[in-house]
Amino acid sequence: MQPQTQSEIRQHLTTLAQELSAHLRRLSPEQFNHGSAESWSPAGYLKHLILSVKPVVKAMNLKAERMEAMFGVAATPSRPYDELVATYQARLAEGIRAEDYENVTPGFYRFPEGVSDEQAYLIQTWDESNERLVNALDDYSESDLDRLQLPHPAVGMVTLREMLFFTLFHNRLHAGDIQRAAPLK
Repeated sequence: MQPQTQSEIRQHLTTLAQELSAHLRRLSPEQFNHGSAESWSPAGYLKHLILSVKPVVKAMNLKAERMEAMFGVAATPSRPYDELVATYQARLAEGIRAEDYENVTPGFYRFPEGVSDEQAYLIQTWDESNERLVNALDDYSESDLDRLQLPHPAVGMVTLREMLFFTLFHNRLHAGDIQRAAPLK
């Protein structure tokens, strides 16, 4: 079942974030940091997810009136989850890649001075980012999710609900990548 309502979106985002954190905590530092020429390491995927979630959190922490003033209101209704995912996958098929957007690549991630355990720091940052995301949902009604819009770098303007659908899909996609890169034994 794909989420539709605010409550369902919240539940799916929360469950996925918790499951991914639990998996990451069980990895050795070697597993966490091991990548290949074909794929990022689990650390790289996690950095990418954090860099992707943070702008959504920042936008959702705006007041609805401010978001509307900055980005306008949606001219079309929100697409269902599967349709939004298909639109994004079509863009991927056209060749768009995260590497086209430096600010969401793992190499762009900067640690604060004094961080000694990067794995623990990244997992904590992931947990906090997701907590802020789901908490920000409290400030928006179901109608706000369909009325307000944000720019998505690959898809263009999307409703707030669609951005949340994308975030969930994107988190699921890379959680799978992490589990394939570093399966638990």
